[in-house]
Amino acid sequence: MCLVGPNGAGKTTLLKLVATLLHPSSGDAYVMGHSLKREPDEIRKLTGLLTARGFLYDDLSAAENLHFTMRMAGLRPRNVEIARVLERIGLAEVADNRMRTFSTGMRKRLALGQLLVRSIQVALLDEPYAGLDSQGMRLVDEIVREFKAAGTTVLLASHQDGAAVREAEQTGVLRKGHLEILPKSESLSRHLSLGGPAGVPEVE
Repeated sequence: MCLVGPNGAGKTTLLKLVATLLHPSSGDAYVMGHSLKREPDEIRKLTGLLTARGFLYDDLSAAENLHFTMRMAGLRPRNVEIARVLERIGLAEVADNRMRTFSTGMRKRLALGQLLVRSIQVALLDEPYAGLDSQGMRLVDEIVREFKAAGTTVLLASHQDGAAVREAEQTGVLRKGHLEILPKSESLSRHLSLGGPAGVPEVE
């Protein structure tokens, strides 16, 4: 599902609620059958969140960040798997470089890699195209297609008209805390423009 809407509508807040980084002020919701209020630990095991800044550590290398991600997820880190993911996201040549030397686009690629080294059932992508050049944007589209083919649920919030946005099975418009599901026949263009200019992609 693709989530669009004006800045301040609550898209990032909604993704953080689903990821259990925020607690609902009232009511409850269920993710893969688990209650946000009563079973946040179970939900964290199943979900992966990609944010604008990512959950990365500047003093660790790219490979070490993925190693740490796997450890925190309760997985046994395997160098061969980490190397495969780094190759997939185009960072194999800088695997041992510290995060502090990375551009915004490289950080976004590594944040995508954090999702790939985990066994998640729900991928939450907040502005996944931001900071990426055209090649990086294509990588996002490819990874979203791979998630969908594997049966992973994808909830993507974006102001940019990428392939993953156009190919979404459902599109929701969030305004002032209210979610409206668009019919398939309705054009996305005017809704995408609500968020303002997407900005100039960073060249990596």
